[in-house]
Amino acid sequence: MIQKIAIIGGGFAGLTAAYELGKKGYQTFLFERAPELGGLAGTFPIEGTRLERGYHHWFTSDTYITDLMSELGLGDRVMWIPSKVGFLNGGKIWNWVTPMDILHFSPLSLVGRLRLGLSTFYLTYLQTDRNKFYDYEKITAADWLRKFAGAEAWEKAWKPLFYGKFGAEAENVPLVFLWYKARLRLTSRKGLNKEVLGYPRGSFQVLIDALAAAIKKQGGKIYTGATVQRVVVENGVAVGLQFADDEKSVAAQRAVAEGHAYARFDRVISTAPSFATQRLAEFPAAYVQKMNTVKYMGAVLLILKLNHSMSPIYWLNIADRTIPFVATIEQTNFLSPDVYNGKRVMYVSNYLDASSPYFQMSREELFKAYLPSLQKINPAFSPDWIEELWHFKEAAAQPVMPLNYSKMIPEHRTPIRHLYLANTTQIYPEDRGTNYSVRLGQEIARMVDADAKSGDGWK
Repeated sequence: MIQKIAIIGGGFAGLTAAYELGKKGYQTFLFERAPELGGLAGTFPIEGTRLERGYHHWFTSDTYITDLMSELGLGDRVMWIPSKVGFLNGGKIWNWVTPMDILHFSPLSLVGRLRLGLSTFYLTYLQTDRNKFYDYEKITAADWLRKFAGAEAWEKAWKPLFYGKFGAEAENVPLVFLWYKARLRLTSRKGLNKEVLGYPRGSFQVLIDALAAAIKKQGGKIYTGATVQRVVVENGVAVGLQFADDEKSVAAQRAVAEGHAYARFDRVISTAPSFATQRLAEFPAAYVQKMNTVKYMGAVLLILKLNHSMSPIYWLNIADRTIPFVATIEQTNFLSPDVYNGKRVMYVSNYLDASSPYFQMSREELFKAYLPSLQKINPAFSPDWIEELWHFKEAAAQPVMPLNYSKMIPEHRTPIRHLYLANTTQIYPEDRGTNYSVRLGQEIARMVDADAKSGDGWK
């Protein structure tokens, strides 16, 4: 008898798990509470095409997702594009791609520049052994940078970025986070002076659509706007799902429950954030403790459709904490404005705690709060440059791992038999991203298949 697998969450981990399990002959049922699939890489319509609600790109090492693109017949849509990275400090935009860019960064003394460059080179080029992460998860990035890059480089370059991205957790972030970011950038280098990044022609929506179509062709079912309220557990085993009482969720339960009090499944995979998964079932205290070791930073994004370019930079890091956001990402300095009918498109990105006032603000309030800072990036900027404005936010955008996290990662097989957890807190030591979400979906599909064939997998 074909096993029925429920998957909670329609981001890339959930979509990939459903696709891989479908290839193995399982009947999959994917439930996404949002109206559309894609999770943090989900898109919205703009100028006759689609754009991600949160900016996304690939490094050349992101082979899990590019291989998946090829498998689904989308290989010719993968584009590799030169990147332009900048650094806003003291009201001036500095190029931030090559070693010479660091040497020209005059806010630091010559000694400070040399120490910053040498420490970055050391992490990026000389520490490539993946097993080094066991050493680098034991110390904080702040302590290492103060010691090796120097106090001056920490204060003027690194500290504003860490505090902008991690807030109150900035001093607690393990060095392994920075090290893996450096290694990813290294893989996308074409020599010392050029970086290329990947993007799918037609936006990430082409891969989302292809995965959804493949799942349905396999006989899988996808329900959007369907909120899972509870994982039904009997005698310590996950046996099904119950849904919320809104119209779409009730319709989903009616479609899959077949007249029973709940929808019955042989196994359940949750790709939801840990705090959301905890609301679905009662886990033992020891497992809950593991789930809670990671803190989440929220993300708030304003997306501006403009009739002028703000700067020549694609990715502009903001090293000025009087500015209440951490980066601007000008999409049309990466893709041609022709993709968006000649319009300019820019993200204004902020990472913060979900309790922050900026997280609670409306689109109009947020733009008003950001306006003076946008004019620091380009003094000529005027609100009448804006033709359209979008606002998106996500409470669980960036997991922040503690020191020695490799010893605390929650197991994929939860203490509730046949209930699996597969989310961004388990992508380690790498940071979250669509490539690693695809890898996670593949790994959890292999685990479910192995367990089903061997009889279980739980101890």
